[in-house]
Amino acid sequence: MLPDPIDHATLPRATRTPPRRRISAIWLIPLIAAAVAIGIAVNRIMNQGPTITIVFNSAEGVEAGKTFIKYKDVKIGQVTAVELHQDYSKVMVTARIDKHAEGLMVEDANFWVVAPRVTLSGVSGLSTLLAGNYIGFEQGHSQRAGRRFVGLEVPPAVTIDQPGRQFQLKADDMGSLGVGSPLYFRRLQVGQVIAYALADDGQSVSIQVFVNAPYDRFVGTDTRFWNAGGVDLSLGADGLDLRTQSLVSLLIGGIAFESPSFAAASETAAADSTFPLYADRTTAMKQPDTIARHYVFFFSESLRGLSIGAPLTLLGLPAGEVTQVGVDLDPVKLAVRGRVEVVAYPERIVARLQTQQSATVQAIAQSAALKHNPAAS
Repeated sequence: MLPDPIDHATLPRATRTPPRRRISAIWLIPLIAAAVAIGIAVNRIMNQGPTITIVFNSAEGVEAGKTFIKYKDVKIGQVTAVELHQDYSKVMVTARIDKHAEGLMVEDANFWVVAPRVTLSGVSGLSTLLAGNYIGFEQGHSQRAGRRFVGLEVPPAVTIDQPGRQFQLKADDMGSLGVGSPLYFRRLQVGQVIAYALADDGQSVSIQVFVNAPYDRFVGTDTRFWNAGGVDLSLGADGLDLRTQSLVSLLIGGIAFESPSFAAASETAAADSTFPLYADRTTAMKQPDTIARHYVFFFSESLRGLSIGAPLTLLGLPAGEVTQVGVDLDPVKLAVRGRVEVVAYPERIVARLQTQQSATVQAIAQSAALKHNPAAS
């Protein structure tokens, strides 16, 4: 008996399973390193600030990758390149600014190289002896962003955020003054000279001074400024009078200011107000004379020792001064004689009279003036 035929369709079939591929743990290391590197690069790009260029006449001690830009002793950037300008006359410094300081980069910001400096007014930049030079920064007021700047050759004498006010002084010459010369009020140093320039006509000098707060409130519209450099020596009835502000002013000069006692209480002077700079305290504190009378005297004796500015006195009291000394030809005797022009100030004598007598003298003077010039009435 033959066996039943086998139904091959119902028989189980063997299947081939592909081998499993296992990723080795060693491959995770470069993947993680690549991910970290990408993250660092993205973070760096996101936190990277602008690139700026600063043009200096010279860049002593500035090195790419080593020199930092600092503001208030905080690093806000780093120099990335130092190269000559296109015309080879200047140095162009390229720097990368940190993202958090991007808002400080405005068009009127200032940069300068901070290095050790020794001047008569003081010593600065000593910290750079060990750490090396760096680029200082001063914030500007502009609202427009800037990326190209011209560096200062010397650091600003006063920072833009320093409390106080600036004033302008007009003088015939600088004397011994210079940037950094001290400014005194009642022999206290309250400011300094920050800049100076020759007037356009070349006839005077404009000196810019800065008075620190809160002393700037003592500068009024009637305040007098004078050159306090050197020694103010005078000989009077009380003997020898020697005046000086400080030892520093003897060496580098200085300026002092004060309001005269005869001046009424005046308003505080506005910033950038202009004042004359007197040669000395005596001239500065002199009370102005509103009435002046000019006279000419002739002398037959010698005028030796008489000079312009010599006092004119009445009973030993100052009443005027000599304005010119010369010679003149006497038309009658046909001889040479001395000629002296003086200016007299009647108010100086009237001020020393008693109140009732002063009023009488002023009335007489006014009556004489009206007779001399009837149109004045």
